[in-house]
Amino acid sequence: MATGTLAGGWLPVPTGPDASIDLIEAALPLPLDDASVVAPLAFEALFDELADPRPDAFEFDGNPGPVEDLAMLDRIHVIPRRRDLGAVVSEQEIEVEVWNAFLARAKVLDEITVEGPAGIEVVDHLGQPAHFPASDSQIYRIKVFAEGDPLIDNLITWVFVGVDPAGTNIRILGFRLVPFPFPPNWAEPVTETFGYMTDVLVSFRGMEQRVQLRAVPVGTIAYSTLLNELRDAQMAGAILFGNQARSFGIARWQFQVALLQDAAVDDLEVFCETAHIPFEPGGLVILWSDPYSWEVQTIESVLADRIVLTLGLRSSWTAGVTAVLPLVVGRLSPDEAFTWESLMVASTALVFDIDGFRP
Repeated sequence: MATGTLAGGWLPVPTGPDASIDLIEAALPLPLDDASVVAPLAFEALFDELADPRPDAFEFDGNPGPVEDLAMLDRIHVIPRRRDLGAVVSEQEIEVEVWNAFLARAKVLDEITVEGPAGIEVVDHLGQPAHFPASDSQIYRIKVFAEGDPLIDNLITWVFVGVDPAGTNIRILGFRLVPFPFPPNWAEPVTETFGYMTDVLVSFRGMEQRVQLRAVPVGTIAYSTLLNELRDAQMAGAILFGNQARSFGIARWQFQVALLQDAAVDDLEVFCETAHIPFEPGGLVILWSDPYSWEVQTIESVLADRIVLTLGLRSSWTAGVTAVLPLVVGRLSPDEAFTWESLMVASTALVFDIDGFRP
């Protein structure tokens, strides 16, 4: 335990015009008895009364270390570093934060590079070169267009002078989906088939062990359409024959429900009946009013009276005239048929191979 001595009286301080303070005069006499020894001294209270001689600009609340959700200082952060968009049907826009976490140094953004297939654009609101003061943060918007390569695998890098670009990038993944927006001809059935896979192990004693090999059932959706307008027939033919090698979005028309409340741009909630309808988190939903007015979104969660979306709506939708349907991903099988019934009317008989009926 720390100990100290108490002075027996006031320290002698010289006075007069020629006087000066000499620290030797402040020497304390040696303790003569135990009464002059006290323990412990209140060092903490003494230090609290002393002024900090350091300028405010150099005061830090501790050593540099993990802050802001364990993000380290003295580096450039790009948040998030990875984004999986899943199926992209219409234009999507995501926000990316670029943060200069250097405490005492500004950084200069030299360029922004985009590697990978076409169909992605970075909205550069600052221009290049851009000055990032210490601890400054900027939000960039990245547009992912519906038109582009089928596979989305892009690496976007913010290149700063004197900073390793290996840690200042974001990878964007996904695939572009082509929905087939024409409803079935209800005079004929819509047929769904489901495919499961099980491995059956039989022992010498005749006991069985069954192992599920496919977590999500695959299958097919088959239906026919009647295109009784020339515009519809031409559009359907262009979609089918122009995208045979790409993934299609197939609406499950037998589960369509009506939109119960008007939905505005940027809304994240779609009010509709969800009981006994195969809406699932992570799955796709399509808002449809006609073959030329539709929007596909990803489902975040499903509640009793609404669907919560991962991104805001791109268009406004009117209750009563808008249908809400689950959407699955599939590909055209070799058995599709497109028939011109006349110069103005066509029909199709389509079979789609479904990758999975659940996300």
